[in-house]
Amino acid sequence: MLGKKFCLVLLFLLWATTAAAVDIPLDRAPVRGPADAPVTIIEFVDFQ
Repeated sequence: MLGKKFCLVLLFLLWATTAAAVDIPLDRAPVRGPADAPVTIIEFVDFQ
């Protein structure tokens, strides 16, 4: 049986290969790293 994390990663990879790039404004967001990085990773968290 596949683990839950493995299934989530697999679903993400399937989605990422078909998803288009999206511009998300990072004006007031806490960021780390260079501003001209080729890739930006954004984590959405729900604490409820």
